[in-house]
Amino acid sequence: MTGYAVTAQFYDPMADASHAHVRVQISEALKGLEAGDHPIVDIGAGTGLTTRAIACALPEIEILAVEPDPVMRSALMTRVWSDPDLRRRVSMLPMSILDAPLTPVIAGAVTSASLVHFSPEERARLWKLLAERLLPAGRIVIEIQCPLATEVPETLLASERIGRIHYEGWARATPVDPQRQHWHMTYITRCGDIEIARQSTDYVCWVVSAQDVLEEARSAGLAGTVTGDLVVLRKAARVT
Repeated sequence: MTGYAVTAQFYDPMADASHAHVRVQISEALKGLEAGDHPIVDIGAGTGLTTRAIACALPEIEILAVEPDPVMRSALMTRVWSDPDLRRRVSMLPMSILDAPLTPVIAGAVTSASLVHFSPEERARLWKLLAERLLPAGRIVIEIQCPLATEVPETLLASERIGRIHYEGWARATPVDPQRQHWHMTYITRCGDIEIARQSTDYVCWVVSAQDVLEEARSAGLAGTVTGDLVVLRKAARVT
């Protein structure tokens, strides 16, 4: 993953404005999950917004928060350390999920705003890795963020004020090829009518649709349903 050296400082106000509805869906999808003593994995935990949502939805569960980017992880550390409940339950793993020392059994996993960083080959490894460890009653909750490579004109993602300072996040995108999308992000900072900073960064992300996830996961023995912006995977029933 690249570009978070610029994005991290703006991530929480931008995501709270534009992404809160997805975290509500994730919380709903996790309701009733019976974890026992097994953890749930937050894949690409970022600054910990989804980590906190998981912790609220499942008040006693242990969380493995996997975040390879060091800048995003510094914000994650601050969020976890400042909350005694998160500090007790969250373990931060500083690497890709594909290299993380997961427990042999997991109650589930969540990937929010992060699946776009996995190539098709990496996704195949991911589904296998999770399926091998998933409890029979476990769930894997996946946000579908970028299902199609398409042209996106300059769009205001969010506009927020903190104290005297006003922040705007803008995005535009162009297809690289049918499987990849190039995003250009611009963050503008104003104090009153004066622009005091303008920073930009670029990402190339993989596109992946709900149907892609269902078909790929099926090969690993997982079956799923689409609900809102999410795909929820479970272990497929065995045919006897």
